[in-house]
Amino acid sequence: MSEGWRALAGLPAAALCLLIAVLSATPVTAGEQYWTYTVRPGDTIWGLTEKHCTSVLHWKRIQRVNNLPDTPARGILPGTRLRFPIDILKHQPVSARVRLFRGSAQVSRAAGESLPVTAGLELHSGDRLSVADDSNVTIRFADDSELLVLGGSEIIFDSLSAYGETGMVDTRIRLQSGQVNTRVRKHRGGGSRYEIITPAAVAAVRGTEFRVSADSEQPVARSEVLEGNVAVSGEGASRDVPAGYGVLAKAGVAPSAPKPLLPPPDLAPQRAVLDRLPLEFNWATLDKARQYRFQVADSTAFDSLLVNAVSSSTRGYHGDLPNGQYALRVRGIDADGLEGVDAVQQFTVAAHPQPPALIGLREHVIVRDATPEFGWSRPVDIDQFHLQVSANDAFDSLVTDESTLRSERYTPSAELAAGHYYWRVASIDGAGVRGPWSDAAAFEYRAEPDAPVLEAPALGESEINFHWRDAGVGMRYQFQLDTEADFPSIIIDRVLATPEITIERPVASEYFFRVRAIDDTGYTSPWSPTQTFSITGSPWQLLVPFGMLLLL
Repeated sequence: MSEGWRALAGLPAAALCLLIAVLSATPVTAGEQYWTYTVRPGDTIWGLTEKHCTSVLHWKRIQRVNNLPDTPARGILPGTRLRFPIDILKHQPVSARVRLFRGSAQVSRAAGESLPVTAGLELHSGDRLSVADDSNVTIRFADDSELLVLGGSEIIFDSLSAYGETGMVDTRIRLQSGQVNTRVRKHRGGGSRYEIITPAAVAAVRGTEFRVSADSEQPVARSEVLEGNVAVSGEGASRDVPAGYGVLAKAGVAPSAPKPLLPPPDLAPQRAVLDRLPLEFNWATLDKARQYRFQVADSTAFDSLLVNAVSSSTRGYHGDLPNGQYALRVRGIDADGLEGVDAVQQFTVAAHPQPPALIGLREHVIVRDATPEFGWSRPVDIDQFHLQVSANDAFDSLVTDESTLRSERYTPSAELAAGHYYWRVASIDGAGVRGPWSDAAAFEYRAEPDAPVLEAPALGESEINFHWRDAGVGMRYQFQLDTEADFPSIIIDRVLATPEITIERPVASEYFFRVRAIDDTGYTSPWSPTQTFSITGSPWQLLVPFGMLLLL
């Protein structure tokens, strides 16, 4: 016999009858709330009453509510659904628990003790939780509902209690400032209560996912329902808010009519793999969105956040994350500050070890050395590099592929053929992991133009024509004529588009001339060997045979 029934057995018969009469006299009303229990083999009214109610003497009321025979000791058919009035159920305090946290947060106990948040820390009625900026805390309640408290928020646990072993809970949280995301487990009875109380309104739910934010500077609360229904009340008015809608509540004013939340933005612009720092997140413009909130977590459950930020553009940044798989979610924020439906997409970070910075041979530079030197920086803790040089930007036509370089300088042993090239370098860490490639740099190798090959001048009565071998498409030529071999006072200095020049007959004297080629970048070849001729009268006579060189 249980302790409860032993106590009853010791009472005088008259007193027992009176007590039972008093406890069972509560009438059944239309608005009464119940917890429903499914009978299992071996259950009796007496046993169930003792287990779940504040007194075993409530068995008579349970019998009457459920129209059961007046035989409390007899078993009840398994599968029978019994209703227990909420007001007679056992009710005791329970604790919540910190499941996850990132950053820093502080708990102030009702008794005055203050301590830092740690994983597994128990929280009780009256405790105050303050979460630092760029931090977040995930709390699990007795019924496995969860609350994600974002950075810059402060909450007070007004009530944390449960109805015995029924699975029903009474959870009331006061959001002083900041933002919380809730994932409330579907309640197992009418007595369950889950409320978020702000200075401007109260949000009460049954089995739902929703967000609530409160502004500490001006009493404004925003509630956004993602799943289920939320009743938002304030100033004597209540709004039933379905999934996909939100309401704005201000102190002293009834909550606004529910309005549709902004739809999820399109994440098509977001890259699947991020290999550059800072990490960049992208999404498409969303009509009526004034801002966007973007969040990153290590899973699509988003039960703890690695990134939580707001952007005024369709782009967001975060400094760094370790290599791995992550989830991004983005939502628009409308003119009332209501945050819309989330768009979620997974992505991979593959940014480590970071690539070196390329030095030289950048910005489509033209080099004249057939074995140019490639150079790059050395990231901290990196002592090996992988260099690739390719004839195209797809790097599927490699001319150099060196994967075990220790120095940040490399000169190829084989000469390059004239043409365009692309090169890139990756770092290799101590574990042999190669990081992402650097941005490719383009360059062009052009052999130095040869000095023009001069041909014999053509002499005429009043002019002389100089001609040399064509150096190729796009080449220009510089022609110089002087009376001295070192060209101190040049008589003629012209840049020509064709490999020839015709000049008028000069006065009698000895002359020196030379030519050099100029390519489309302005690069010049060496001067041709200087040649000389003399004019002594008419007709002119070349005193030095063509081809004789005067070396300068």
